[in-house]
Amino acid sequence: MPVIASWTPGDARAARDARDQAVATLSALAPMTRIGALRLPRGRTAAIARHDLGPVALVHLAGLAYDQVATPRTTDGVPAGISLAVRPTGTWYLTQAGTTRGSATHDVVGVVDVTRAMSLRTGADTPLSQLFLSADQLGMGVDALRTAAALVDRSPLRALVAQHVLHLLPAEADVADARARRSVGLATIELVRAMLIGAAHPEQQVGGALGAEHLRACVERYVRRRLRDPGLSPATIAAAHAVSRRHLYDLWRDRPTTLARWITLRRLEAVREDLADPRLAHRSIARIAHGWCFTDPTVFARRFRAEYGTTPREWRRLAHDRSSQGVVNGAAGG
Repeated sequence: MPVIASWTPGDARAARDARDQAVATLSALAPMTRIGALRLPRGRTAAIARHDLGPVALVHLAGLAYDQVATPRTTDGVPAGISLAVRPTGTWYLTQAGTTRGSATHDVVGVVDVTRAMSLRTGADTPLSQLFLSADQLGMGVDALRTAAALVDRSPLRALVAQHVLHLLPAEADVADARARRSVGLATIELVRAMLIGAAHPEQQVGGALGAEHLRACVERYVRRRLRDPGLSPATIAAAHAVSRRHLYDLWRDRPTTLARWITLRRLEAVREDLADPRLAHRSIARIAHGWCFTDPTVFARRFRAEYGTTPREWRRLAHDRSSQGVVNGAAGG
């Protein structure tokens, strides 16, 4: 892992220079925060290293004791995302959104919402491996990301993420190929995303935990159960699955139709089945269509004909004629 800087403080002047350099380096890595009370224990080497894994930057700190603070002013305009830190040993305390966690609460994984105020204190005996991931990378909406960041201790995948991040340190030195490093970075994003989903929705475990196909299947089941809901939309679907609308659209990118059209087709199928049901013969076509969220009869009729090559009225008559003929034939055969 390429070392950005390292220091072994000697006399007082050298210690001051090293401290100033360390503060400047940390500030550059996390510009949404302020570094204070940084200490470099004399006779001990401190280092900051950084390595790129495609879309992921892995930062490692060792031998540094410091305070770190983010305020509404320093986070103003910062894009939504998280800072994920793994600290296997040492002493640290992190406070955000009224909750304090750290070594005293036996946490190894710490997640910070980079758009919110926070305070951190860490000791020189605390090595740190850190990732910065944006909401777009994680495919999560801002609200879902904030919820997950605050509840990450509930996720059953925290230990797996911690081991994965820690093993990146010795493993990455053996991965020289840029394509392989990118694959590792993408896998890391998916694993972190699964952890966050597990925190926000432990009862569902949807999303990246089992990949895009699993998430798409979850979305399809969700949509089918709510086809009669006029409030069903990409925004409500994305919110229910703790993903961004952009990520939701990406799930359908390789499909022959868009998500919106897929929903319309499922609703048209439902109307078609109801129109063929003799038990609903007393209901008007407009009422049945309205029950499946087609509020404009003209637009509905046009879409129905474009899809099935016949008008709703013609389809209903043919379906009922066939049903009646089937009943007659069945009675004759008995």
